[in-house]
Amino acid sequence: MNKRQAQQLITKYKAGLCNEKEIQILNRWIDDQGVDHPDYEFKSNEQENLLKETMRSHIKNRILREKKRKKQSQVTRLLKVAAMLLLVSAIGIWGWNSYNHKQSEQFITVYAPAGQLKTLILPDGSKVSLNAASKISFPSRFTSENRKVTLVGEAYFDVVHDPQKPFLIYTGKVKTQVLGTSFNVKAYANEPKITVAVITGKVGVMAGRLSVLLTPNQKADYSDKDGQLLKETIADASALKVWTNGQLVFRDQPFNEITRTLTRRYNTNIIIQNNRVAGAILNARFDKNESLETVIGVLCTYVGARYNHEGTTYLIR
Repeated sequence: MNKRQAQQLITKYKAGLCNEKEIQILNRWIDDQGVDHPDYEFKSNEQENLLKETMRSHIKNRILREKKRKKQSQVTRLLKVAAMLLLVSAIGIWGWNSYNHKQSEQFITVYAPAGQLKTLILPDGSKVSLNAASKISFPSRFTSENRKVTLVGEAYFDVVHDPQKPFLIYTGKVKTQVLGTSFNVKAYANEPKITVAVITGKVGVMAGRLSVLLTPNQKADYSDKDGQLLKETIADASALKVWTNGQLVFRDQPFNEITRTLTRRYNTNIIIQNNRVAGAILNARFDKNESLETVIGVLCTYVGARYNHEGTTYLIR
C-alpha cells in the first residue's frame, strides 16, 4: 500500500468511515511501515501511537462484539433447537396420547342381515338383541362419562345399571337415555316412526326440544314427518320383544307395515298390489318356525286376498 492509499485510509478512519477489513489493513501497514516512513501525515509519534492504540482498541471491541454476537447466536440456536426438541416431544406425546385415545375409542359395528337375529354383550355387560336388518355401533371401551351407542333398525336392550354413566342410544333425531333398564327400540329407516317401549325401569326419550319420561308398559312414538313425540300406555310392553325369541306378533298393524317386517325377517320381497289390502288392520301371532308361505297364506285369508310368488318376490292382490 503506497503513501497516497495509506493517507486516504487514515483520513477515512478519522471520519469513522472505515470498515473492519480497511481498519485491519491500516493497522498492519502502521505496524510494518509506520515508524520507517515518517513522511506520512502524523505530527508526532504520540499521534501515531494514539491512532494505532485507538485502531487496535476498535478492532478488539469489534472482535469482542463479534464473539459475543456469535455466542448469542449460538445460544439462540441452542434455544431454538431445544424449543424444537421440546415441540417435537410435545407433539410426540400429544400424538401418542391422541393415538391411545383413538385406540380406546375404536368403534365396533355389528350388523344382523335380513333373515337373521343376533345377540351381543356390550363392553359394560349390557345385553343387546338385534332384529333382522339392524345395525348397532359402539366404542370398544366405554371410557367417557356416558355409554353411547348408535342404532339403525330394531333392538331390545337389557342395560346394566350404572348411575354414574347414563346409557345413550342415538337413532336418527331421537336420543334415548337410561341408567339401567330393559326396553325395545324400533328405528328402521323405511318405517314412518321411531318407537321406544319400556319393559322395566325408566327411560327418557328426547327429540329436539321435545322429551318424555317412560315407565313400564309405556311407549313413545316419534314421527319425523310431523315432528311429534307422543307418549302412550300399552297393555303389555313385553309383547314387543317376542321377536327376540323368533316369534312374530302383530297388534293392530296395517298389512303394509306387517309386510315390511316379513321382508326383513325372511329376506324376501313382498309387494301389495291392492290398496284396500294394504291398509287392512290385523292382529296375528306366529311361532318362530313358521314358514313365510304359511304366514302370508294366513294373513291373506284374513283380508280376503290372493298371492303368488315369482322367485323370491311375493305378489299380493
